[in-house]
Amino acid sequence: MKIFGKFAKSIIVVAFLAGLSANALSEGKEYIILKNPIANAENSLIEIFSYRCTHCYDHHKFNTMGKIKEKLPNLIYSFYPVSSMGDYGKQANEIFAFAAFKDSANKINPADKNSLTYKTQEAYFNAYFKKKQRWDNGKNPEAFYAVGLNAMGVSKSDLEAFLKTPEADKILKAYEIANPISQNYGTPAFVVNGKYQIIPTAITSPEALIKIVEELSKQK
Repeated sequence: MKIFGKFAKSIIVVAFLAGLSANALSEGKEYIILKNPIANAENSLIEIFSYRCTHCYDHHKFNTMGKIKEKLPNLIYSFYPVSSMGDYGKQANEIFAFAAFKDSANKINPADKNSLTYKTQEAYFNAYFKKKQRWDNGKNPEAFYAVGLNAMGVSKSDLEAFLKTPEADKILKAYEIANPISQNYGTPAFVVNGKYQIIPTAITSPEALIKIVEELSKQK
């Protein structure tokens, strides 16, 4: 999914925003309703992403979720990694589950740049896209783990201990729904209230995305 094209022409964006309301949003145009909604995701925005997705990297660099949070601070923000993409999808899920758990324990919003989620994404995106690391194409999981562990400042034993907990099991099971959702339009996927997935072609600018999220968040 391209990141906002070239942000569209301002006159089109202004006209779009001026006419956009909850009633103006159309299923099949700005959003689809998921057949299998994400459980316990009321009042939330979830970004479904992959460490090897170039458009996810673009949104990370633009700090899309952080900018939405600035405008809509009352939503709950989460990131769900896709395990079906890349050689290390399983390992990435474990790393990001640990980051999510630590952020929650530290009461840090994962959309903030000082969160472990953000720092871990930064580490993997830089490793994959800037340094062109591929970690022997699935043959060196320890090297892949090391990127995230170093970003978080934790050890492999810390991760292994976490993975034995009920909290880890709960987070990893929650991530499973990311795979089927990613099959709709690829990644990143933005899901509001666990039910409404935004159609990528409707995201013509940062302002348009924020407005769509705002209006969809009002729907139940």
